[in-house]
Amino acid sequence: MAKLDLLIHLRRADAATPAATVGMALAQRLEAWVTGLHVIPLAPTAFASPEAVALYVNEADSLYQEAQQHEPAWRARLAAAGVGGEWLVAQGDIVESLCHASRWCDFVVMERPQLNPDAPTGWGTVSRTVFGASAPVIVVPETAPCATVGTRIVVAWNQSREAMLAIRGALPLLMRAEQVTVLEGDPGENPFGLRYLPKIDLRAWLARRGIAAEFRAFTATRERGPALLDAAHAVNGDLIVMGAWGHSRITELVLGGATRHLFQNSDLPLLVTH
Repeated sequence: MAKLDLLIHLRRADAATPAATVGMALAQRLEAWVTGLHVIPLAPTAFASPEAVALYVNEADSLYQEAQQHEPAWRARLAAAGVGGEWLVAQGDIVESLCHASRWCDFVVMERPQLNPDAPTGWGTVSRTVFGASAPVIVVPETAPCATVGTRIVVAWNQSREAMLAIRGALPLLMRAEQVTVLEGDPGENPFGLRYLPKIDLRAWLARRGIAAEFRAFTATRERGPALLDAAHAVNGDLIVMGAWGHSRITELVLGGATRHLFQNSDLPLLVTH
């Protein structure tokens, strides 16, 4: 019996995608129930005139019915992977649909296009889903190698709220990983200006949950994003767990940041929360 729910956003209903491949591998590792969700988008510009509305709604309904026909192929893929699951088709805004479905899921798996992103990092479909989702989002770069995922996990740790949320969300994977490496960076500034807040001993916290992690000091001599990716490659990591947007999105877009760099350049899947 499945104890976890994993949602995979399928950008295409008729073909395997990197997100589907990674999602299936994670589902096997977690023994999770897998929901494949394909969303037929409704663009606001389609409602500019009555004539456009009729044409667009008719086309969207046709695409919806067509997408429903892919359920047998999806169920066959679930059977081949040895996991249970279902096929869902939604119509409307992609981000709203995914955030709604995330309320009853433990993980959301999404693909991040590398060559032609749908919007600047921070405002695209994946980024906005990370902000609105009720579950951790596993971002799969289009170019990610999909041989393994979640066996050698790298955790970016700076004592921030976002980092701790990511670690807590990743617990089912951390408990099953063969190798967990924690890159321990400098703690972020306290937003309240308080000097003596209680500190968490992450090593002991993980050990109480049966996770034997290796801790490594992480001091970036250059930008944190490239340095973090290099450190993950150095330990042969296949998944990076990190909090997203410790600063505001405006700050990240204007000044750059680790989240922005990794979303744009990582070739490894990222498990992120905000």
